[in-house]
Amino acid sequence: MSLKTTKIFNYTDFLSFLKDAFQELKEKDSKFSQRYIVNRLGINSTGWLADLFSGRRLLPRKHLVKFSSLLELSAREELYFETLVEYSQGKSLQEKNRAYEKLLTFHEIPRDVVDNDRAEYFDKWYYPAIRELLLIAPFRGDYTLLARKLVPPITQSQAKQAIELLERLKMIKKFANGEYRPTTEHVKKNSVFSSVHYYKYVRSQMELGLSALDHFQKEERDISAVTVSLSEESFQTVQEDLKALRQKMIQLSENDNKKFWGALKKDSRRIYQGVFEVFPGTKMEGDK
Repeated sequence: MSLKTTKIFNYTDFLSFLKDAFQELKEKDSKFSQRYIVNRLGINSTGWLADLFSGRRLLPRKHLVKFSSLLELSAREELYFETLVEYSQGKSLQEKNRAYEKLLTFHEIPRDVVDNDRAEYFDKWYYPAIRELLLIAPFRGDYTLLARKLVPPITQSQAKQAIELLERLKMIKKFANGEYRPTTEHVKKNSVFSSVHYYKYVRSQMELGLSALDHFQKEERDISAVTVSLSEESFQTVQEDLKALRQKMIQLSENDNKKFWGALKKDSRRIYQGVFEVFPGTKMEGDK
């Protein structure tokens, strides 16, 4: 029984593809229950598939061929499926990068799914910084001045490259008076594949944070550290609070930008970089 509607090249997440594909099979033939599927895969645990879909279990490489056979994927589709798994389950940025580069070789992926150009926005820390800066001080063609406004300063060629990229992505535009300004007040990360670029962006932001300790007085920054013991439930509460704080910062920024959107004038705004880090300092009990 082949899949006629679920096209794997429309997916950037292998779990979403599997869920939709198996749902389609079940609608065509009621025997395709989770029990039937795991039996076809040669797995004894009836809860194995539920654990996979919930993210509690990884998909072992030894099962990739069985999944591809069950779904009657072509050789090309099977390769794409394997690469999606590699991308999703990659443990390091290097592994994700390698899988990402392989994914970009599949011409079958719709352009709006890949969103490769927009992902480039997160490739350098100063691309978003310059876009935000143009909300405060419109760019009028002086790349040297633009480069010097950032902390740390960048080169003139990097500033020019940033303006060209932002204009190509339609994130900024040149107005009749010769000024470059952003086309929207805020940019949201919406591409699944761009997470690889976003990891690079976060890493560069972390490096900026280290230099900020020496460059800025404590009145201008807020950098602190804490070591605590937390239960899993408390850690989830921290995650929710940090998410709420990020959303509040974005909302405050949008409100400030709307206030000055119509007529730019001197105000107290400046660009702030923010990185929030909470990570384990010990292994879980039972981990090797």
